[in-house]
Amino acid sequence: MSTVAAIVLGLVQGLSEFLPVSSSGHLVLLQYLLKTPPETVLAVTAVLHLGTAAALVVYFRRELTGIIASVCSRASARRREGLRTIGYVALGSVPAALVGILLRSKIDELFARPTLVGPMLLVTAAALLVTRFVADRDRPLGWTAALVVGLAQAVAILPGISRSGATIAAALLLGLSRPGAFRFSFILSVPIVLAASVIELFAIDWSLVGAGPVALGTFCAFAAGLAALVLLRRAVVGRRFYWFGFYCVAAGLAALLFIR
Repeated sequence: MSTVAAIVLGLVQGLSEFLPVSSSGHLVLLQYLLKTPPETVLAVTAVLHLGTAAALVVYFRRELTGIIASVCSRASARRREGLRTIGYVALGSVPAALVGILLRSKIDELFARPTLVGPMLLVTAAALLVTRFVADRDRPLGWTAALVVGLAQAVAILPGISRSGATIAAALLLGLSRPGAFRFSFILSVPIVLAASVIELFAIDWSLVGAGPVALGTFCAFAAGLAALVLLRRAVVGRRFYWFGFYCVAAGLAALLFIR
């Protein structure tokens, strides 16, 4: 893969992984536009996930270390709170983990079907636009909400369905505060993103990946991922989350019109 292609994939991966526009959908479209074999794009993307995983850990380092500190705390109330948070994340991770394990071969087949991306981007757009009409609430996160948001994360395995879009929209519809919806959406993604990165690294054909271009692409994914997280938090808290829905409508319609 060329250096330019790796950089483009890295920037697209970093931005679309966290912004509610579907990284998988954009990578499938790029694969189609760049005329790159699916196995090559999947191999490069597996490495690029290391960049976005690092961006996620760096951005949420205080929250993650806070959870660990709570679990290790001598204060029983704080320790229970930390364990409860881990329980929420564990429960919410189950649906996506089951889908990834049981349907891995089917998921790989979906990445070879660019015609699926257009309709799924329109589904993402609908979920985002609905949040325009959600009133600000501040319900505490509970077991049911954690499971529902986890189910939304599992659905987002489909190329064209945004993980952050689906999970944040679900959390807002369930009544979580806007900062709380943003935080849980991405704390929930940490185990899945890290596990997927490790699994994919062992599964890929390294002969398809050029070390130099992919290293540069991974750095681009890391930097773009950090920028995307900063931008998205401002959009969610500032009630502008639904704006991304207009982009998904345009991208989805373009995919329907031009991808055959």
